[in-house]
Amino acid sequence: MTKKFKFLLGLIFAIILTSCTNSNPEELSDLIQSPEIANPVLEGTWQVSKIEGIKTKDPISDIKIGDKLYINKNLVAINDEYAFPPTFTSKYVNLYDYLANRGYDFEKIGKDESATVVNASQGQFFARDFIQRSEDEIFFISNDNIIYLSRLSKTVEADVVDKYTNLATKERIESKSKQNASEDTSLLLGVRERTDLSDGKQDYDYYTYYVNINPEGEVKYKKAYDIFLRGQNEYWKVRSQKSSVTELFDKIEAFPVRLENEMDKQDNINRYSFKDFDMDIRLNYADMNYISFSYTTPLFDNTITQYGVLGTNELEDNKLITIEEFTGEEDAFEQFENMVINEATSKDSKIDPNDLIIENTNFGLVRDNGAWSIQTSIYTKESQKTASSQIPVRNYIEENVSSDLFVSRDQVRNIKPQEKDYKLIPNSNYLIIQTADEILFHKINDGKIDKNPFFSIPTPNPTTFISFDQQIGTNAKSLEQAFENSNTVIGGN
Repeated sequence: MTKKFKFLLGLIFAIILTSCTNSNPEELSDLIQSPEIANPVLEGTWQVSKIEGIKTKDPISDIKIGDKLYINKNLVAINDEYAFPPTFTSKYVNLYDYLANRGYDFEKIGKDESATVVNASQGQFFARDFIQRSEDEIFFISNDNIIYLSRLSKTVEADVVDKYTNLATKERIESKSKQNASEDTSLLLGVRERTDLSDGKQDYDYYTYYVNINPEGEVKYKKAYDIFLRGQNEYWKVRSQKSSVTELFDKIEAFPVRLENEMDKQDNINRYSFKDFDMDIRLNYADMNYISFSYTTPLFDNTITQYGVLGTNELEDNKLITIEEFTGEEDAFEQFENMVINEATSKDSKIDPNDLIIENTNFGLVRDNGAWSIQTSIYTKESQKTASSQIPVRNYIEENVSSDLFVSRDQVRNIKPQEKDYKLIPNSNYLIIQTADEILFHKINDGKIDKNPFFSIPTPNPTTFISFDQQIGTNAKSLEQAFENSNTVIGGN
């Protein structure tokens, strides 16, 4: 009886497996139900009850007392800012340390106070940390202001959800599926400019272009000093300036814009700067996660170029990030070491691998004609063996690049044989092509690049892209205002 029961049970199990097996992955996925998303801890309708300026007693803010914040599993929205749908993460933190790590010092926060921080985000469109100190009170930080909110209810009205559903459909779904720019597109384009000096040396200056393209294809742009970055709760700047003593670019600063006029204070210098007196630095990449640069050092008579990566919000450590930390793989250095040895010996069979200097911090991000690549230098104590060498390790930047359009380097060169670099603007019909003296904007129609640009920005000095950020729709207008409020504009149309 037991054998018969086992046989019947096995037969039933086999039938179930057979019925669920399908050679078509899409059909198989249709049989799998996605788990229901739990309601977020802050679900409900909240109202702004108080606004405090962090630096001034009279706060200036687009958000006003009485404005409402809506949170449910499908929506997070306040005024024109929204995530649809949002992704939530939460953590329990020491509130004093959490704020101090972001450069804030509030007298009313006790050093032992804890709080729940809920992050709501949707890719490039929305990201905010909401700090919950009690069941019915939260706050967040926006442009040098603390925005306090009180809970009105634990639900969001259906007409509110409908309003943002229609807005998201127009701005983020229809425009993406139809590939047409029906809304404003705003860009932050960070660049490095080189000036060749009479003594054969070079100076480097860093700028950000704010570029707005409206639905009719009309463009306005503004230019300001430093690399201007859009952070989660506020804007930051990155810069590297020349020392008046050593005449080396031996320092990198990355700081919240609100502290720009206080960057001569020692506490801020310690917290927001990286310095090495033996380095002559050239920035190659910057975002809110990483800063990458190349450098030479007098120890090697400035003949060997090396690379480094820093955590944008971790400059106070004054330490370079290792290849293991950057990739998240424990055996990353072993792989890296093998690649460097193979590359060196394949180019010169006389090289003794034991003579190579291989460091787990000698790598960086560089712009390589339409993409960001990981690069290192191969050298011995006596000399540099190759000027640079690309290495195929995990590259989180290119992994996160997505667009429904694709253009190849050959397509770009067919349009502009003198191209130096190019950048496809996601969720739009626009392509940026860089030449030796211009940044050109081309339209893409039915997958084909228009031969003639519809706009250009002159770049008389040799220029290299080192950062790129984009906003569309209602967020584009907010970006323009933030750029104007945070920078001294030195050029534009």
